[in-house]
Amino acid sequence: MNRALLFVAAISGASSLKIACVGDSITAGVTASDPEKTSYPAWLMSSAIYGNAEHEVLNLGVSGSTMLKDGDLPYWEQDAYQSAIDSDADVFVIQLGTNDAKTYQWNEAKYIDDYNSMIESFASLRSPSPDIWISIPPPLYLDNIYDMNMTAINEGLPTIIPFINDENDSVTGVIDVFSALGGAELSKYEFFCNGQNCDQCHPNDMGYSVMAAEVYKALFMAGVGP
Repeated sequence: MNRALLFVAAISGASSLKIACVGDSITAGVTASDPEKTSYPAWLMSSAIYGNAEHEVLNLGVSGSTMLKDGDLPYWEQDAYQSAIDSDADVFVIQLGTNDAKTYQWNEAKYIDDYNSMIESFASLRSPSPDIWISIPPPLYLDNIYDMNMTAINEGLPTIIPFINDENDSVTGVIDVFSALGGAELSKYEFFCNGQNCDQCHPNDMGYSVMAAEVYKALFMAGVGP
């Protein structure tokens, strides 16, 4: 669906949209005060950001899941993946890679291949294809937390995700959650550490709300306006 039409639908209620959020614990809303209300898909669905109860946002995040088919918890093998396939979603937002970057399993070439396979699995569900957005995950603020490689997450993924976008015609665009939450400069510590949480991997409620705003902006605001 054209982005301008998506925006018109969002503000006018002219068309009900279904958005499937595919991802890991950061999509699921781990460390949120209430994932049903303050995960990024929940913020996206809320009237404060989304503005139309006719639209549906599916939180299909699975904690610990990987894009890698041979990772320690492949998203491909989870019930959520089948739910995504069966969802008849108008829009898919994919954010996987943080768990792939664990020191014992990171493989850039396989990650790219498996990412492209997932994109095509969604693109082939119907004609015309649904919009497929791919998101650069948040930065990691502490190296080796949960065995995750900071270099792979903070230097690798911000390059790899745009590369996949450039090489795959089925991708609608890139959502830069990474920069919105501090980027390589790690300049938004407050989105990860407060009295609520400070594992320096998962955002707090404020961070999740910023993620939702970034997703909303990409899906509905790009190319619209003067």
